[in-house]
Order: sequence, then C-alpha cells, then structure tokens
Amino acid sequence: MKLFVAKLNRDAVESDLLEWFGAMGPVRSVKVVTDRDTGQSKCFGFVEMEDKAGGERAIAEMNGQEFMGFRMVVKEAEERGARPGPSGSGGRPDSPRSGQGGGTRPSSGPRPAAGGGGGGGSFGADKKPAKKKKLQRQKPDKYSDGPRQTKMKKTRGGGGSKGWSDFDEDY
Repeated sequence: MKLFVAKLNRDAVESDLLEWFGAMGPVRSVKVVTDRDTGQSKCFGFVEMEDKAGGERAIAEMNGQEFMGFRMVVKEAEERGARPGPSGSGGRPDSPRSGQGGGTRPSSGPRPAAGGGGGGGSFGADKKPAKKKKLQRQKPDKYSDGPRQTKMKKTRGGGGSKGWSDFDEDY
C-alpha cells in the first residue's frame, strides 16, 4: 500500500521515515521528494508499505502525529494517470493546444486548410474579429514634477511700466 506523507520538516530524510514507518510494519520503499534544482526537500514524500494492513495502521496511528516538530499528514496515495508530455499547454490534457488530442471537443466537420478562409464548418467562425483598442496616452500628473511652468512675459520698455532702472532711483 502506497502512502502519501505531507507537511514534513525540511530536514527529514528517507532514513528518518524508514525508521518511523518501520514500527507500523515492513516498509518496501521510501521517497522524500526534493527540488530538482536545489536538492532541498519539498516537505512531502511517499512510503510504500509491504501489506495493506501495515498501511492502514500507519494512516490510523500516524496521521496528525508530530514528527520532527511538524504535524504530518498521512493518507493513501492516489494513483496518477499518464503524464502529458511538454506541449505548451501548461500540462492540461484537455487544452486545445495539447499535442496528444486528449480534449473532449466535439468535431464540427472538416477544418479548412492552412491559409483557407471561411467555410461553413470552420472552427470559431461565429466570432467577430477583435477591434483594435486605441492606445490612450496617460497625461503626467501636473504635480509630479512641481507646478507647470508657463512662459515668462517680457516687459517692454516705456509705456508707463517700470523697469529695474526705475527702482534704482528710489535709493
């Protein structure tokens, strides 16, 4: 019986789990999952017990027990299906980009050839072409760099306006 063991201490190694689960019955294999790049524990692993009775006993007695300062979770491991290959779909088998064709999309007739236009049963023919969004320039905050500078007016000589020379006479 294969068990999933989670919430392990990062310092827990396979020999620790072998010793700990060996008290519940004979252990076939132990695997602590580690990061591929750093080699550091991902804080979970798998323990395979020789018989189902030992696995059920381990689940009953060890689930929620403290191991190296952490309360671990012990439950029966779920069988995982075939792993999809790298297809650029994020690992989802039902994605339209999946290379395996694992999707459940119904066929709507023959697809048009590459570069072919419309056609009665073409995929996605009912969609309207997306409108181009007009890029809106954001105005800078007028207070971000201080108040807005305005053009300075020059004073013209004569005409009753006082220039700097007029102030010199007062002193």
